[in-house]
Amino acid sequence: MAKTKYLDPIDYMTGRISQKGRRPVISRHKIFRDENGNIIGEAANESYLLKHPRNYEKKPMKSGELKTIEAFRQAIAQFNLDKQNPERMAYWKKRFQAQLNAGDPEAPINPETRKPRIYTRLDMFIRAMLQRQFRQNS
Repeated sequence: MAKTKYLDPIDYMTGRISQKGRRPVISRHKIFRDENGNIIGEAANESYLLKHPRNYEKKPMKSGELKTIEAFRQAIAQFNLDKQNPERMAYWKKRFQAQLNAGDPEAPINPETRKPRIYTRLDMFIRAMLQRQFRQNS
């Protein structure tokens, strides 16, 4: 991933730069938001070359990949419902604050520390916990 600096007046671009060509260049700019949608941070502009794009007709997704994608889809839908429910958000905020000190027991293990991963963003924590729950139940 290369950090990209654009000339004035362009601040950032996202998406494919060209639709044609065997090796398309993709640009992205991550924007981090809090639970209310307010911007809390921005990452650097990035560009990368898509070296081996997947042809889903020749190589369709395997059952494990489909299971993961479906669990993520369910987690997003449940997160959007939980955002609207103050009781559920209070539960998630309490659980989030607790995991900042010791890591949540349901969180995946961080290979570097060999301890449960600690999430620094509430929304990412909720989605990750929901996705793991849906993946185990399916």
